[in-house]
Amino acid sequence: MQLQETWLKDALQKLGYASLNPMQEKAVPAVLGNGKAVVSAPTASGKTLLALLKMADNFEKTGSKAVYIVPLRALASEKFEEFSQALSSFNMRVGISTGDLDSSSEDLHAFDVVVVTSEKMDSLTRHGAKWLDTVGLAVVDEAHLLNDYSRGATLEIVLTKLLRRGCSILALSATIPNAKEVAGWLAAQLVVSDYRPTKLVLGVCPGRRIDFADRSEKLGKGKVLDELVSKCLSGGARGASGQVLVFVNTRKKAEAAAGALKGVVEGFLDHDERKLLAALSEKALHSLQYPTKQCRMLSDCLRSGIAFHHAGIESAQRRLIEAGFKKDKAVKVIVCTTTLAMGIDYPASWVIVRDLKRFNGAYSEFIPALECAQMTGRAGRPRYDSAGTGVLVCAPDEVAEVKEKYVFGPLEDIESRLSSEPVLRTHCLALVASGYCKSFKELFEFFNDTFYAFHAGGSGELLGVVEKIVAELKEMDFVREKAALLFGTPLGKRVSELYVDPLSAHSLMQFIISGRKPREMGLLMELANATEMRPLVSVSRKEEQALFDEMEKSLDDFTLERALGDEFGIAKYKTAKVLAAWMNEETEDKVMSDYGLPPGILHGRVKIAEWLAYALRELAFTSNQTGTYSAAKAIERRLMHGVKEELLELCRIRGVGRVRARRLWNAGIKTAEEFRAAPKEKIKEVVKG
Repeated sequence: MQLQETWLKDALQKLGYASLNPMQEKAVPAVLGNGKAVVSAPTASGKTLLALLKMADNFEKTGSKAVYIVPLRALASEKFEEFSQALSSFNMRVGISTGDLDSSSEDLHAFDVVVVTSEKMDSLTRHGAKWLDTVGLAVVDEAHLLNDYSRGATLEIVLTKLLRRGCSILALSATIPNAKEVAGWLAAQLVVSDYRPTKLVLGVCPGRRIDFADRSEKLGKGKVLDELVSKCLSGGARGASGQVLVFVNTRKKAEAAAGALKGVVEGFLDHDERKLLAALSEKALHSLQYPTKQCRMLSDCLRSGIAFHHAGIESAQRRLIEAGFKKDKAVKVIVCTTTLAMGIDYPASWVIVRDLKRFNGAYSEFIPALECAQMTGRAGRPRYDSAGTGVLVCAPDEVAEVKEKYVFGPLEDIESRLSSEPVLRTHCLALVASGYCKSFKELFEFFNDTFYAFHAGGSGELLGVVEKIVAELKEMDFVREKAALLFGTPLGKRVSELYVDPLSAHSLMQFIISGRKPREMGLLMELANATEMRPLVSVSRKEEQALFDEMEKSLDDFTLERALGDEFGIAKYKTAKVLAAWMNEETEDKVMSDYGLPPGILHGRVKIAEWLAYALRELAFTSNQTGTYSAAKAIERRLMHGVKEELLELCRIRGVGRVRARRLWNAGIKTAEEFRAAPKEKIKEVVKG
């Protein structure tokens, strides 16, 4: 015990901490023990220090590697930078891997800690990465995302594999209502704490007042959101004045609300902040080669000390917003969608949840209490605020229901998302194709070890779905069975490694073996047909006929027949048109104007299509279809660079992107050899435009 205390004191000193806070003192015995631990404690309560201590302790005791699993690439980058600095005093090397899903990333063997997304970790197990044998610890950040519809199942599969390997696990979360159940599944010690370095005060605003637990405060006669933001920035309500996050339910509402609040926020800026924001505004305006309407809106907002943030924001702009809000603190308000509620470190003095309802496709319904808690949990900056304030905005007749659901009511239990057939399809194939499960018995044993089985008291219902899915995989010839043994075919193994939905891969294979001569729109339609491209670009009623007529003229018979037999055929055609526009050098502004896709969404769709094009060429290679292989490779590279085929050679030159390549081509410099031969002054003059 004395030795452990001495080590802990020394470790804290190396990490720059004088002592532990109450939550950390409570958790350390479980965290630094020899088993597994689940820690459920509020945002900003100090869970990252527990992770650092656990990783350092594991390294010094066992010499084994640690993986730190996060849900988002942006969070991975944040943690990589933080850990690289913090763990250097322990002579530990930190690596990061969030990208290439068709690789075992063997270079990662050189690191003591590897930060990965759950998808990358899953991919590494599919590829049988040898260095995974040296992993002794897995730290799972945002563990409540087992409940997430898009990411939860993959995280559950990864955790089940780690459990079965006997890996030490530390699961961290701000909100696991049924933490006891999760700890039971992991056979882990449970630490639950409500300690917050900054107290969280919740209020409900039904219009002209804010109802707190012990009092009500009146608002002025202006617009409700204007009054709330003014009160936040002036410190006129509970808690200190400071920065504000406003959560709304759509991208358009985020942009509209930010624009409407400019005048309110601008009045709270000092001279130095205005100078910082002017520079930030210019950078945001020119973050893309050709500014879009959205760029101009964001630039205009930033000049006034406010920003909007959603999935449609381009990554360079996100970094600018982050710097303005977290580092410079000149950005006073961010109006955002739920993208900011998931793990990224954006603490604010105030959180206003303006939209507590979301349209579910049929009607508006209240969001889960768990989701609301993730948002309001951002309130309170430990180094700046003595308290954080969360305000829930609602209609006057909703006050009682809102208080019951979000203030006094319990949070919803997190549940397994494994029962989704598309999710099970890809994981069943991976388990069989990698040789992890060699029979139905082994498959059933695996799923009996999942959180789904633990939560449901058995996996009987799930196993029926697994049998059905394996039968489908056999029909696709991705899996075969012989003498009661299951095994992946060479094609099935490749599909699993490529990390695409088997249904998408089967569709791509149908196209490949058809022997059709690949044409640009035909290839793009095949990419749009993949489940990974959902949601498709929306089609309004008034444009359906025009798109249908255009589709009939532009597609070959084979592709047209497939499209006509598909209820989403027109939407897939419009999605393919978006990809074609990007490949044929349309600007982000033109794509946004013509199709309503902001740059962040466009680039996300293009990235997925690029990966699918890579998968298509790899599958064509397995079938020895050289024509499709070459065509898919060209499409992949054109999607990557956003250019016509003639510019691909120039785009291989370092520092030459789609805009510079076109300028060089127009100036008569059309090859890498001509580029190298041209005088440097001429090159500079040309690329400046």
